[in-house]
Amino acid sequence: MLETKRSITLTGEIKVPDSDRTVVYLNATVAEDGEGDNVTQNIQDSKLYEANKEAVRQEIEEFTQQFYAAQDARATETTEQQ
Repeated sequence: MLETKRSITLTGEIKVPDSDRTVVYLNATVAEDGEGDNVTQNIQDSKLYEANKEAVRQEIEEFTQQFYAAQDARATETTEQQ
């Protein structure tokens, strides 16, 4: 039996000025049914991360806020459908 689940996937790459290198890779999934939401971050370049920690962390926070917004939108859609 096929069981299908829908989700929203957000991806992000944080780069610093004057560099084409990805410092942090971000991935988030918001499941339509609310089960299995997750956020992951992978530091790809630890030297650039350390050198730009404050700015990179601000970008991570912005990504996290987008994740929360997707969760909130799902919650609103679920409430409206009931």
